[in-house]
Amino acid sequence: MLSKIVFAKQSDLDDILRIWGPNRQTLGLMPKDAFKESIAKKWVLICKEEDSTVGYLQFRFTNRTQILSIVHLCVEKEYRGKGYPELMVNKLVSEFRSQARGIKLNCRSDYKKAEAFWNRYGFQPKSKQPSRGNNRSIELITWWYNFGVNDLFSTNQNHKVKAILDLNILAKIMEPALNDNTKEQIAELINDWIATEVEYYYASETINELFRDKINSRQEKTKQFLKDFTELNIDKSSLKDIERELLSIYPGKTDNHISDRRQISEAVLSGFPYFITLDAGILKNSKKILEKYPLKIVEPFQFSAEIDFSINAMDYYPNQLSANNFSVSKLNPQDRDGLESLFLNTSGGERKSIFKTSLDGVIAKSTGCVMVIKEGMSIVSIVGYHLEDDYIQVPLIRTKQYTLRQTIFMQNINDLVKLASDNNKSFLALTDHHITSVEAQILQDYGFFEIDQKWIRGVKKGFSTIEQLKQDLSVFLKEIPQLRNFLINIEDNKNDQYNLNMLSLEKALWPLKIIDAEIPCFIIPIKPHYARELFDTKAAKAELFGVQPKLIWNKENVYYRNVSPNVEKFPARILWYASDSQHSPRSKGIVCSSYLNEVVIGGAKEVFKKYERFGVYSWEKDIMPLAKNVIDKNIKILRFSDSESFQKIVTLKEIKRILSENGEKDNNFQSPMKIKNTTFMEIYALGKGLNYKP
Repeated sequence: MLSKIVFAKQSDLDDILRIWGPNRQTLGLMPKDAFKESIAKKWVLICKEEDSTVGYLQFRFTNRTQILSIVHLCVEKEYRGKGYPELMVNKLVSEFRSQARGIKLNCRSDYKKAEAFWNRYGFQPKSKQPSRGNNRSIELITWWYNFGVNDLFSTNQNHKVKAILDLNILAKIMEPALNDNTKEQIAELINDWIATEVEYYYASETINELFRDKINSRQEKTKQFLKDFTELNIDKSSLKDIERELLSIYPGKTDNHISDRRQISEAVLSGFPYFITLDAGILKNSKKILEKYPLKIVEPFQFSAEIDFSINAMDYYPNQLSANNFSVSKLNPQDRDGLESLFLNTSGGERKSIFKTSLDGVIAKSTGCVMVIKEGMSIVSIVGYHLEDDYIQVPLIRTKQYTLRQTIFMQNINDLVKLASDNNKSFLALTDHHITSVEAQILQDYGFFEIDQKWIRGVKKGFSTIEQLKQDLSVFLKEIPQLRNFLINIEDNKNDQYNLNMLSLEKALWPLKIIDAEIPCFIIPIKPHYARELFDTKAAKAELFGVQPKLIWNKENVYYRNVSPNVEKFPARILWYASDSQHSPRSKGIVCSSYLNEVVIGGAKEVFKKYERFGVYSWEKDIMPLAKNVIDKNIKILRFSDSESFQKIVTLKEIKRILSENGEKDNNFQSPMKIKNTTFMEIYALGKGLNYKP
């Protein structure tokens, strides 16, 4: 019989559900809406025999890590033994080989036939952990199929989503009730496919709640169960301010009211993005919490729908920041007193004398500088650095444990990289020994490597060919030997991983641009108003370590567009063309470059809700006009990062000249345009004031 493998359409949903239904106990629970969303993202392949759908492969693509994850692979019982699973995996490999680094999946150790298939296909077992099912002797094995040689599993990066579980959730996981109408929601949280994507925590207030339990046997059983999860490590002295703020949202004086406020306060201060609960009283004010803090309070079924979004986007909340409330300046004598009480890591055993020595050591150096970031009149972060040979050394980088800790840390790192580039330094090194585990994960995402108890990142300015880069990298490899992984396939220009490795290397040494790496490039039009708010620092505010004491929060952002024409591909480099405006001198020209990380298409209401935290946009003023006042009309989101505002606007006349010289079609940029690599380089060089030789 003839068979074919194609991407599923929404009309195939019923067939997929029909195949999944009898096998749900093995495959795990999956909400109907999750299937629909996967189909919309082209994350489901189906196998057709003649006109009948006989199997499906559901997967996910995490652009942030460039990894595919297989969620379900299932063939109807009567069609097994015909090689259809292999055909579907073959199709997945062929579709994503040039975009992804490999395929990951989780499989229980007691599923011997499935284990044999993955082994036979060429997957390797990489790790194992106890399954969260009732039988703790069963292990969950993570299998990996590598597309290239740069095996990300060997770097031990942790991209798991962090979520805090309310005690009512933990209790139901521990003792699921047969007649509980939330049984499926709870089971969804501990599905095998979620297990390696999420780390669950509980608030320390949970222990206080257990202490109030008068049934000793249940109390002890719960304590033992909690050992499978991690308790939040929160500075208790910081909780009081948040608890007081929460009184207006969650009033009440009972033990339960107080406990709820404490749990939410801990969740807010943790910096983790999710608090999962079934408590209706907590859930009803979730929107008010999100408006005030970078925390989403969700039910279990909502959480599973959020996982893909959370993995692909950092826990970065620029909408919580206002340039009018934040300022940065050099440390002055009146701000010196009290810094130890704000930033001393007492839980890590740091002594005041050591902190003082670090701070005074930076101040004493001729190239040293200590920057103080304030929200209003309150100090929330300090960064101490000095220039040394080919390095910017950062022995002190601390952020107060409060709601915006992660976002401010990200911005500090972003601007330190820019500072290293502006000072023509090849390395940025953080030698502060009190980097938190969350901050360590952020540093990994920003291209840092942990070497000899310090975090190092390479920084290379300007242009380089691949051959030049091989020579230049000898300098970087002495300090960061891990960069060698990016070069293993560099000799084989025909390898599917070649350009993906080049893009990774370019971003690892950002703001480097590799001249002959064939990375897709686009010119995308944008209204000057949005350019100013999103990334154009020359038209808006200076960077953190610039000349003006204002902050611009622009590591990662999104831009909303019409779906048509749908020409943008990711990952890619982009140039932003600011359209004509009487109100902006930086218009009718290219003002900035960025990396395009993701293109998302979906209903206006749905995508705005997910990306609202970026904060520049208003539903009424921006999104509804774009959607022609139809809330479910499809719109497009471009998620981009690492923007470089141009000192000099590249005018339309200059752009047209460069297009002509490179054999490109003339264009007035009413819509996105794909351009040649050489065209991008010439425009970028002109905007950045750099010399460029093709």
